[in-house]
Amino acid sequence: MAQATKPSTTAPSRFHNVSDEALADLLGQADAVLKGAEAEVKLLKDEFKNRGLVEVAGDHFTVTATEQIAGRLDAKAVKEYLGESYRRFEVAVTSTTRSNKSDNSVVLYTQMS
Repeated sequence: MAQATKPSTTAPSRFHNVSDEALADLLGQADAVLKGAEAEVKLLKDEFKNRGLVEVAGDHFTVTATEQIAGRLDAKAVKEYLGESYRRFEVAVTSTTRSNKSDNSVVLYTQMS
């Protein structure tokens, strides 16, 4: 007896009709915009810190600087201490890397109101 095919319950993404080439261009453009914004944020944060500001309320946002201290494990020292037995604690990690190459540069303009 034939079974009915189960209809997809997954909504298509907003990019489902975009060609592979256009998807690559969109991803590259979004990545360029993101990197530009990250660079701008870093400069602004550095200026905030250089001025010694702790909390400032603007017309639209309040910015508060807090200090965070984090401890990191010295993996090299642990490996030296444990010798080859450190391998039983290793865990495989899989990551995906995408490389974006641009034929055109993206220029960001900041408008202050």
